[in-house]
Amino acid sequence: MSDNKAPLAGIKVVDCSRVLAGPYCCELLSLLGAEIIKVENHSGDEGRMWPPHKGAMGSSFLGLNANKRSIAVDLKAPAGVEIVRDLARAADVLVENFKTGDMERFGLGYDDLKPLNEKLVYTSVSAFGRRGPKGMGLGYEALLQAYSGVMNITGEPGGMPVRCGVSFLDMGTGVMSALATVTALFRREFTGAGGKVETSLLGTSLGLMSNSISNFLQHGFMPERLGTAHPQVVPYQAYPTKDSFIFIASGNQNLFERLCRALDLEAIIADPRFKDNASRVKHREAVLKLIFDALAQQETEPLMIKLDHHGVPYSRVNNFETLWEDGQVQALGLLEQGNDPDYGDFEIMGLPFSLTDHDRGLTRTAPRIGEHSREILTEIGYQQQRIDALIADAVVLAG
Repeated sequence: MSDNKAPLAGIKVVDCSRVLAGPYCCELLSLLGAEIIKVENHSGDEGRMWPPHKGAMGSSFLGLNANKRSIAVDLKAPAGVEIVRDLARAADVLVENFKTGDMERFGLGYDDLKPLNEKLVYTSVSAFGRRGPKGMGLGYEALLQAYSGVMNITGEPGGMPVRCGVSFLDMGTGVMSALATVTALFRREFTGAGGKVETSLLGTSLGLMSNSISNFLQHGFMPERLGTAHPQVVPYQAYPTKDSFIFIASGNQNLFERLCRALDLEAIIADPRFKDNASRVKHREAVLKLIFDALAQQETEPLMIKLDHHGVPYSRVNNFETLWEDGQVQALGLLEQGNDPDYGDFEIMGLPFSLTDHDRGLTRTAPRIGEHSREILTEIGYQQQRIDALIADAVVLAG
């Protein structure tokens, strides 16, 4: 694709992040047209090690780092730090997710780089945030699900706390970081100055729980583990059928009554216990027993026909094999195609949204460690002799 209509065409990003949140932020920026230089140590981003692999390329790394170029630099060497400082001089954005204090120890903190480039947007991604009693602590996805309370309300009633099956805090923080970065770039258009952006898994988690947190802060309402059910809407959850599982979303009174008709349960519509959503929340177990019993006798395929006929929103519970069968994902253009030396032709997730006249997307596969080291150093003005010396001294690894 050409970059002519790419919203972030001309924006240069130094990606000093690893694993999920920071790389996903930069992946989104790349799909919008930004040029991404991924700075790694000689071992590479830890995400490279996550299986499954083909050759040296892990598929999850491929999905989060396509469109980027890689330079491998030893930040423990002063000459390596100077390389990143030189990259920052010519960049619009730097993204990092090192442990709190590490970038400052390297001499690459925001206050270190601001005098070199007043227009630099410095996006700092962390687990707990950079301040407060947890600001220096290490944090990971599941740990933050536990700390923020997500894990406490995830799982079956009366069961153990459960980790959400996807790394939604890491990936959500990637989205928040991209949004915050683009906002800072937009502000720069008016002020001429960059600035520091800070995002955290904790902030993302609490932000995504805004409704539950408001219920607690205003009413002291403590949510409980409800499996696939909703704490404020009944019935609204997954059910076992005779042969599989189905999720039915009876999100209002009209849809509840339609569901009752589809299941030949018209009689319960007039039951005062179920007259409205608030009443059904109060009598959750009673109404759900009736629905569970009705659904347990039905096979999924004919049930879906009934639900369609009555206009009831539902979905079979898909896996990653069945997800693509009806063509909805393809219709939205959510996948990007590329080619890789190890994978050949491949598909990965693209932008989760669309823009008018947006002509960008996947332009290159994910890089091997230090694949573009020479190329990148040449672009920032390093002479060949100096590049050779940096490689010979093991400051830079060239793939």
